[in-house]
Amino acid sequence: MLTFSEAQLSAWYGALFWPLTRVLALLSVAPVLSHRAVPVRAKVALAVAITIVLMPGLSTPPLADVLSGTGLALLAQNILVGLVIGFTVRLVFAALEIAGETIGLQMGLSFAGFFSPTTATMQNPVASFMTLLAMLMFVAIDGHLMLIHALAESFRIFPMTGDTTGLDLQRVARLGSQMFAIALSIALPFIAVLLIINIVLGVLARVAPQLNVFAVGFPLTILTGLAVLFLFLPYIETPLRMAVERGVSMWRE
Repeated sequence: MLTFSEAQLSAWYGALFWPLTRVLALLSVAPVLSHRAVPVRAKVALAVAITIVLMPGLSTPPLADVLSGTGLALLAQNILVGLVIGFTVRLVFAALEIAGETIGLQMGLSFAGFFSPTTATMQNPVASFMTLLAMLMFVAIDGHLMLIHALAESFRIFPMTGDTTGLDLQRVARLGSQMFAIALSIALPFIAVLLIINIVLGVLARVAPQLNVFAVGFPLTILTGLAVLFLFLPYIETPLRMAVERGVSMWRE
């Protein structure tokens, strides 16, 4: 008959519980993996599977210490590290959403808003398209594998000791400011082209006052914006890949 002591059970439960908290925190905010279309049971099952794979190489305290001061500090560290890793990559998606909102505004599509289940907000068609494109490109460039690798590296950089001295939250804040720079760099060609179209329409309105600028301007700006979007789609992959790699690696430097 097999018998197990309380200390052994506590050590086994701790080996699963402590890494699982960090993995669940990551999956709660990570792009694609945190989407509402993914069932909660699937997220928990994926988190448990990832934890089981990582367990053999981790050194964790027993679960009996979870209600102590050290245990609560370790729990807070795991949640914080998981949230930071997922949030830094989520900022890249926010940059593309801002770029899509800016492009849609310049094209005159702000009146056509759609409810986005990802952000629970209203988005214009271009922003919704950019969000969907970012999700597809994120999977295509193996962004989900980058996240899992970053998660595995986080256990080496931030071991189960409650030490978060290497976690620089100011760098996360600076990455948030870079989000607007990324969005502007993507939307700038569209803004420039549509600005030229608007200047041309303004000149035509002065030269030919009988011309109905609104009847001509809206279809022209929409068609021009869609044409520019089609031409510049191949060039969006490079800044997206660089931004994702910067997001998952900046806290390791």
